[in-house]
Amino acid sequence: MSSHVPLSLRRKIVVALDAEYLQASARGVSDRTADETIQLTANRFASFKTLAWVKANIIRPLDDHVFLVSCVDPTGAWDAGAISAMWASMQGTRDPHTDNVQSVESELSRLAAQLARCNVSVSHEVLRGAPSVCVPEYVHAHHGELAVVQSPTRSAVADMMAYAWTDVCVRTTKCPVLVVRPHELSDTVAQALDSE
Repeated sequence: MSSHVPLSLRRKIVVALDAEYLQASARGVSDRTADETIQLTANRFASFKTLAWVKANIIRPLDDHVFLVSCVDPTGAWDAGAISAMWASMQGTRDPHTDNVQSVESELSRLAAQLARCNVSVSHEVLRGAPSVCVPEYVHAHHGELAVVQSPTRSAVADMMAYAWTDVCVRTTKCPVLVVRPHELSDTVAQALDSE
C-alpha cells in the first residue's frame, strides 16, 4: 500500500482528452448504425490507449497527481458530432449539450477509476468552453507541471480551416506540453492500465 502524499507535494499532470473521442452518438443506443457503434468504440479505445501510454511512460504513482479533463464547447464547432447533435435536437426534446457533458463525464469517470485501480492519485472534470482556452487556463489554475493533450484526428479540410486545439495549447500553456497521437500507439499499450 502506498503512503499518503499530500496533493501539494505531488507533481501535477493534466491529461486533456479530446471530447469528440469520449462523446456518445447523439442518437440513442438502439438508433445507432453499426458504423457509428464501431467508430464510438474505436474513439473510446483511442482515449484508453492515450491514458495507458501516459501511465506507462510518465506517471509515477507514488509521486504524481493526475487531473483528467476534457472540454465540451457549448458554442459547438462544425464537426460531425456537432451536426449530429443539432440534428438530434431538431428531432427531439433532448438537449445535445447536456447529453454531451453527461457522456464525457461518464467516460472520464470510468477512465479515472481505471487509473485509481492502478494506485494513481487522480481527479477528473469536464470543462465547458473551447479546449484551446480552457486547457491552458486549467493547467495554470491547478499549477500543472506537465500537460499531456490527446491530438484529435482531423481531416485535411478541418486542418486548413483552423488550428487544432492541441496546437494552441502547445503555444499558450505555461508548462511543458506533450501531444499524444493515439492512432499511432500500439494496441498493446492498453495493458499498462491493467490493475496492478
